[in-house]
Amino acid sequence: MRTRLAGRWGVWSWLAVGLACSGEGREQQAQGGESASPVERGRYLVAHVAGCGDCHSPRRPDRSFDPARWLSGIDCFVDVARDDPDTGCLSTRNLTNHETGLKNRSDRAIVDMITKGVRPDGTPLHPFMPYTAFANMRESDADAIVAYLRTVDGVDHMSARSQPPFLAPEQPAPPIPESGIPMPRADYPDRGAALRGRYLAGSVGGCLVCHTPRGERGLDLDRAFQGGRTFERAGLGLPSSYPDVIYTANLTPHATGILGYTVDGIARALKHGEDGNQGGARLCPPMPAGPDGAYGGLTDRDASDIGHYLLSLEPRENLIPADCAQAGERRASLAE
Repeated sequence: MRTRLAGRWGVWSWLAVGLACSGEGREQQAQGGESASPVERGRYLVAHVAGCGDCHSPRRPDRSFDPARWLSGIDCFVDVARDDPDTGCLSTRNLTNHETGLKNRSDRAIVDMITKGVRPDGTPLHPFMPYTAFANMRESDADAIVAYLRTVDGVDHMSARSQPPFLAPEQPAPPIPESGIPMPRADYPDRGAALRGRYLAGSVGGCLVCHTPRGERGLDLDRAFQGGRTFERAGLGLPSSYPDVIYTANLTPHATGILGYTVDGIARALKHGEDGNQGGARLCPPMPAGPDGAYGGLTDRDASDIGHYLLSLEPRENLIPADCAQAGERRASLAE
C-alpha cells in the first residue's frame, strides 16, 4: 500500500566577533548561528533552513512530524499518477544513522550527495533534491549538516524506489551558478541584511528553486524569484479543500508580487504561515511555513534577512493565479 503525505519544500546567520558574548550572540549560538557547535548548526539548517525534514520525515495524521521516524524517508512522498501503482511515485531517502540510511556512507560521500547530487557509486540523484542550489552552500554548513546527521537516531527503513518520471537522469543536473542568484539592488538601504538573506534564499533554503520558473534546461534564472511554478494538489496528497493547482508566488517587489509588504510581514509569513497583508490568511503547501513547517523555526534575524533580500530585488511583473491566501486577488487589484 502506498503512503501519500503532503509535500513540504525547500542561512547566512552572520555574527561579528563582538556579538559573541552579547544577548543576540547567545541567542544565535543557541539557535544554530555560525558560532554554534557544528552539530547544533547542522540541526538548525536541516530542521529549519534547508527544510530536509519536510521532505524526508513521515508525519502523523494531524500533520505533525512523527519524532520516532524523523528523517527516515517517505515512500511515495509525491505521486503524480495516483491511479497507476507502477508510475508516478517519488520516494525520499532515509537520512538517519542506520544501515538502511547513511550510516555506511562517509562524510565526504554525504556532502557530495547534498551539493553535487552524486551517490558514492557515481549515479546521480533526481534533481527534485535541490542539490543544484546546495552546490553554493558554504563548506562549513555542509559539514555541519553531516555532523548533525551522524547524531540522528537510526531508523530501520529502506525507502522504496522512485518510479517514472522520477528516475535518476544519466548525469547530475548542472549546479546553479552563484552568479545566477540575483544581487540586491545597489540602492537598497540595508544591503548587509539583504546579502545574508541572499545566501539563505538562494543557496540553503528553497526559495529560489520553488519560486523560479523552469526553462528547457532547468531553472530560468533570468526570471529568478518571479514565481509561477505549479504543484498539483492530488500529487501532494492534499485534501480537496486546497486548489487543484497551486502556484508559487512572485516574490519580487512588483504590484503582481510582494509590493507593499514589509520586512516584518514577510518574516511573519515565514514563521507563522500567514499572509501578513491578508489579515492572517493561511499560506498554501508546499510552502514550508508556519509551526508545522520548517520555516516556523527560523530565527527572527534569518526570517528578517530573507525579507530584506526579497524586497531588495528588482521588481518584475508576473501575475500569478490566486493561491490559498488569496494573494493573487490582491496582486490583480494592484495591477489594474
